Amino acid sequence: MSYTDDEIRRQLRLGEDSAWEFKSVDFRNSDPARRQRDGWADEIAAFANARGGVLLLGVTDAGDVPGMSRDQLDGLERQVREICTDSIRPMIRIETYRRELDERSFLLVSIPEGDAQYDSPGGSFVRVGSAKQPMSPDERMRLAQRRGQARFTGFDEQTVAGTGFATLDKELWKPLLSAEGLRDPELGLEKLGLLRTDGRGAVLATVAGILTCTRQPREFVPGAEVTAVRYKGADRASGQVDAQDIAGPINEQITQALAFVARNMRVGARKDPARVNLPEYSTRAVFEALVNAVVHRDYSI
Repeated sequence: MSYTDDEIRRQLRLGEDSAWEFKSVDFRNSDPARRQRDGWADEIAAFANARGGVLLLGVTDAGDVPGMSRDQLDGLERQVREICTDSIRPMIRIETYRRELDERSFLLVSIPEGDAQYDSPGGSFVRVGSAKQPMSPDERMRLAQRRGQARFTGFDEQTVAGTGFATLDKELWKPLLSAEGLRDPELGLEKLGLLRTDGRGAVLATVAGILTCTRQPREFVPGAEVTAVRYKGADRASGQVDAQDIAGPINEQITQALAFVARNMRVGARKDPARVNLPEYSTRAVFEALVNAVVHRDYSI
């Protein structure tokens, strides 16, 4: 991002804010003092954890520019690059510009809004107003989740060609919407991620919408079903006792698969003093395993 001399002069008069930070630089010959590194790293990471910003190196808090030599600019730029690579995790890509006002030079460092949550030597910071502030563990987690979701589009968020609002079954999506969502179901389903508008303005069903709100998801997403088999022994060569291909919306797949396990497992009993059934498996554990399997399987295969 480029700034005119007039824009920079105006900011020097106004001072620091959410997008601008001034830092004076102490040199030892042509090399910046290393004690400044961690503080600069904290400022850069704070900007990246917010909406990005500009760090003016070689500028006092009052907005004065003492100036520096060409060799000092070289050493300063080299140290800033090292900070962004070595002192911040994950590393940050910045842009540096050598600028001059009234024949006095300084370094303008442009920091973009990041696509991750960044940590620096002092901890985890975010730019708030004209200062950096430490982030709580909850803030760090939410920022990492938000940026991770923005960066990657999961397969379930992708649209399915040849579908639309009418593809989804009203009896299946209606219970998912609030009273407000029912006033505009198309918008409500889009907010839930079950519909999505593509780049050409067409409203299409997402993979998540197909899996949850159609009677036969496998017609659109091959493999969106559960195959259940009970064998006589410990391997497939022993022969089958029961088998079922389970289709339908994923919640029905889970329910039917749980029923399959329940009817195929042995149930013991004991007296305590009344009869107490002792099923072969915990149905709660089976339910948990089935939910994980159906939700986390790779529908893109």
